[in-house]
Amino acid sequence: MGRYSECTYFYTLYDAVEQCFPAVSRNDACTILRETILAPDDYELDFNDSNYTKYQLLSLIGHTLSKNCMLNNKEETHYNTLETAANVIKHMNDGYISQHDYAERTDFIEEISRKEFMLFAALACTKTAEEEDTMFFGELTLNIVRFRELKDLIENYTPDIVDEETTVQDFERAKPIYKMLKSLQSLGYNYNFSSKERTSLDIDHEQDDDLTGHFNFYNWLKRLMLLQLRKEISLPITKGSYVNVAPEVANISQLDRIARLRGAFNKRRFDRNRFNVLEQANETSQNNDEEG
Repeated sequence: MGRYSECTYFYTLYDAVEQCFPAVSRNDACTILRETILAPDDYELDFNDSNYTKYQLLSLIGHTLSKNCMLNNKEETHYNTLETAANVIKHMNDGYISQHDYAERTDFIEEISRKEFMLFAALACTKTAEEEDTMFFGELTLNIVRFRELKDLIENYTPDIVDEETTVQDFERAKPIYKMLKSLQSLGYNYNFSSKERTSLDIDHEQDDDLTGHFNFYNWLKRLMLLQLRKEISLPITKGSYVNVAPEVANISQLDRIARLRGAFNKRRFDRNRFNVLEQANETSQNNDEEG
């Protein structure tokens, strides 16, 4: 399962479904996503007097996730992200790590980790939907790599401590990284690290297994969905919760009732009396065979 096995940002998928269909409840959004990912390829989902194929929904969800990360002004987004990264490097190595400095570092890692997950999920949804948009896939992959690179830079060149003093050596080690990030701002959105730079900085993600051509994005989506369902079912119900409570045990919507009924008709409960009768019949048959 790799880097996303904790399902930390899975709620962003539910958010995307709600954005696609503002009229649906949170529980219905959970059901729509579950059936979209886990249903057979020829499955069609009916709701709101409309009919959607599995691939139509996956494409819609994927593009919504992408839009939530990629603002209209890519140059501005690129510039601001590098500005924040440079400030984190600077403030975490300027002599003393305050609570504010550490919170800035934590918030930045959290933000780019969330966006990385959303873009990866967008890539998984749209590729599973069998779209053939090479330029779109390339842009998603480029930005996933960039977020991974920046996260590595922050983790490699800032200590994970707070209320501690840093050394002159820490400052000197971080200074070229700060200057590099500032210079990348001037290069614009289309910048790229060289292979040599990636290797020397230990931030190389261009050959990550989950970004190569052989990676099975649909299997990843199914496994992630199952992990999330297991997580939701194991968590206690709390007042006002919606992500951490399994839809089946919350306020059951019409879609959830249908899903549960489908499961009920496809299952047979274990009948102990019936089992004992069959066992006794089997023993009698064996005894007759031995006597014969």
